Amino acid sequence: MKPRVLLIRENAETLSCSSCAGSLEGIEAFGSRDVPDYDPVRVTMHQVGALYMALREAYGDAVEIDVVDPRNQIFLIPSLIGDYKRFKPALSAFLKTLFFGISPCSVIINGTQRYARNLPEPQELVAEVGAALELVQQRVGMTG
Repeated sequence: MKPRVLLIRENAETLSCSSCAGSLEGIEAFGSRDVPDYDPVRVTMHQVGALYMALREAYGDAVEIDVVDPRNQIFLIPSLIGDYKRFKPALSAFLKTLFFGISPCSVIINGTQRYARNLPEPQELVAEVGAALELVQQRVGMTG
């Protein structure tokens, strides 16, 4: 059993001439004078990318890592319910995560929100995920 980290990324508004995978560039070519400022969103998206890379470098495939748009409820809700069954966090922590934890700039580890609207430094998250990995390995060792 691997620990799971859900990195809930910032989401740029999806407007005409953009998609969930891209950003709205060159809007002035379409006659608009008001170009949305996506710089803060991009900064956050790069921070999430740095967290992902730090975790992947530190743990490789020993940890499941998903970077998710907070609007992707079709993936998030079943994933959180599965994590609750798998990792058995406290019911109150799970319910808080399920109902209030799915927001941009959040980190969920093993079904429990650990950071909300405030991303950690990469080394801080690597240490916390390392502790979660050790706990999972201990549980597996006790039952296996």
